[in-house]
Amino acid sequence: MSVEELIKEGSIYPFEATHGEIERAMEIARRDLSLAERLVAENMDWCFSIAYNAVFQACRAYMFHLGYRPASSEAHKTTFRFMQIVIEEPFKKSISYFDQVRKKRHRTLYDEPGVISEREAKELLRRAREFLEYTESELSGK
Repeated sequence: MSVEELIKEGSIYPFEATHGEIERAMEIARRDLSLAERLVAENMDWCFSIAYNAVFQACRAYMFHLGYRPASSEAHKTTFRFMQIVIEEPFKKSISYFDQVRKKRHRTLYDEPGVISEREAKELLRRAREFLEYTESELSGK
């Protein structure tokens, strides 16, 4: 799969994001990670869901930075497909992990509350923190 194939199938399209749009996505990512960290002792399901959203927003910012946007249909799934193509090798495993988190998050939000363990929530928080740091670095050109 390539970026060009994602465009051809209508999953993503070229998008000239403003600096403000990229920064707003990162602001949401930072806000959500901070909230998820505060919720870890209170509610694993919401901690997990909000930490996932932090990662998703950081991925959106990264996509915007590269000049693309996901189509509305299956935006979460498409964003991770895109990231798997463009991300540097050390983070490809993390993107696969985040895509699995996406599926489990869906389950806990809509079908099976209470399935997230403390270990799972803390692992996602750790990996989300690392990913946001990486994304911040990439977006600032460091």
